[in-house]
Amino acid sequence: MIRTLAISTALLFAATPLLGTGAIPGLRASGTLVVQADVEGAPITVGGKVALYHKGTLYRLDVLSLGFPGMSPEASAAASSMIGPNGVTIMYDGATETLSAWSTSNHTYFSQTPQRAPATASPATTSGASPADPLAALANLAGALHDVESATIQLIGHTVVNGHPATDLDVAMKRQLPGRPLEDYHARLALADDLGDFPLQIAFESVPPTKTAFGGKMKLDFTTVQRDTPDDAVFVAPSGYTRVSSLASILKH
Repeated sequence: MIRTLAISTALLFAATPLLGTGAIPGLRASGTLVVQADVEGAPITVGGKVALYHKGTLYRLDVLSLGFPGMSPEASAAASSMIGPNGVTIMYDGATETLSAWSTSNHTYFSQTPQRAPATASPATTSGASPADPLAALANLAGALHDVESATIQLIGHTVVNGHPATDLDVAMKRQLPGRPLEDYHARLALADDLGDFPLQIAFESVPPTKTAFGGKMKLDFTTVQRDTPDDAVFVAPSGYTRVSSLASILKH
C-alpha cells in the first residue's frame, strides 16, 4: 500500500510539467495528498502532507508525513515510520524526463531516465524550416500521440480555489503501448490563472488494465502557493546515498 503512494506520486510528476507554470520561473507550495487504492480487494486510503518546489523544468515533491485517515493513531504512526522522520523526496526533470527519489532516513536514492529512440528529422526540418514552422509542430504532435487511442480536454468552468482564480479542466486519455494492455486515465484540474496555470488541485484516477496492475484515485490539494526561486541545491540528491533498483525501495522497511 505504501508502494501505491509512491507510484501515484510518480504519475503525478509525469503529468505536472505538461499542465502549465511556463510563465512562472519558480515557486513553492504546500498541501495534502490523498490516495485511494485497492489492496488485495480491500479499499485503502492513505493521506499525508506534501511540499512542492518548482524551478524551470525541475519539480521536487516532499512527502512529509503519512497516515490512514479514519483509522487508529497507531496505524498512522506505523505509516509515518515507514518513510522516516524526514519523509521522502521525489524529483522530476522535465527536460530529460528523469525521475529521481531519495530518503534521508535510510540514505537511499533511485533514478530513472526513459530510453528514447533517436528522433528522425522530418522533411520540414531538413529543408531549413524554422522552429515555429506549423508543419514541423504538427509532426511532433503526431509523434507524441502515436500510442494514444483517445484524449479529451474539456473546460468545465472558472472558480476560486484556495484564494486564486482558477480554470477547471476535465482530462481523459486512453493509451496503449505496443504489446501492453490499454491504459485508462481521468483527471480533474484546477489551474491558477494568476500563477501561470499552476495546478492548485488535481484529482486523478487510473483504471487498472489488469488485476495485478496499479489502479486507484489520488487527490492533490495545494493550500498555499508562493512565487519563489529555489536554490539549485534543492533539486540535487544528497551525496553518499546507496542506489536502489525501484522507486518503492527508498521507503523505510
